[in-house]
Amino acid sequence: MLIPLLAFPTAHKFYLSVTEVNYAAKENTLQITSRLFVDDFQKLLQKRYDENIQLIRGENKDKVNAYITKYFREKLQLRIKDKTLKMNFIGKRYEDDLIICYFEVTNVKNFKTISVSNSLLLDLFEEQKNLVHFSKNGDVKSKMLHKDKIEGRISF
Repeated sequence: MLIPLLAFPTAHKFYLSVTEVNYAAKENTLQITSRLFVDDFQKLLQKRYDENIQLIRGENKDKVNAYITKYFREKLQLRIKDKTLKMNFIGKRYEDDLIICYFEVTNVKNFKTISVSNSLLLDLFEEQKNLVHFSKNGDVKSKMLHKDKIEGRISF
């Protein structure tokens, strides 16, 4: 009875991040929310920066926030008219097995096209997929990015 079960390889974990980029026209800002699995992101921060780092609900350590900011600035980039936008870290929270990170880009004038480069977690998980949703004036468009395609462009 166990032989058929052992004949199949074990299921692989699914690696996915979801990032939402919302253009708030009244404030001239991009509001960015990124969701990643806590255990995956912690492994990455440990491998990259500090093997003792822990992502713990309720803790707001400056060192963790600095690593999050540094990593996102390297791995998630938004460009308008070939100008890379500076994302400011607003904060983070935990929800179930997710860490939700908040960023903002200020002084963003109305635009027709935005480019994104998203290689979050790809340096640790080759199977990683990064879904990015863009919202502007009620219009929502999405891009699925992965190791073979880390960049995309959205036109409104």
